[in-house]
Amino acid sequence: MSDRIERELILPATPEEVWDAVTTDGWLADDVELTLEPGGDARFACGDSVKTGWVEDARAPERLTFWWAADGEAASRVELTLDPYGDDATTLKVVETRPLDVLDLVGMPLYGIGGPSYGPVLVAA
Repeated sequence: MSDRIERELILPATPEEVWDAVTTDGWLADDVELTLEPGGDARFACGDSVKTGWVEDARAPERLTFWWAADGEAASRVELTLDPYGDDATTLKVVETRPLDVLDLVGMPLYGIGGPSYGPVLVAA
């Protein structure tokens, strides 16, 4: 997979209708199971192919971000952004970024009582 795949579609449906389509069976996979909250489980199945992961962000009907991977594969991050387009259409932007194994783990200042400490964050290599 390349570092980034990005597509933008204009769909003849409201953001609410597009949200329903992308969060249920049929569009992302034949069988979709999502817990639509940060940290929620994600499962996508098409025949014998199954990807699992977790939900990073879910703000209906504007944005869905999740991580997914098939067994034995590196995870990738998928972000779906929905914006109204005219009266009865929606712009759907889909961005899938490179696998987790090519990201670096670095220290990031975390501010709290007693001053900053450093915790891990993922950033692009």
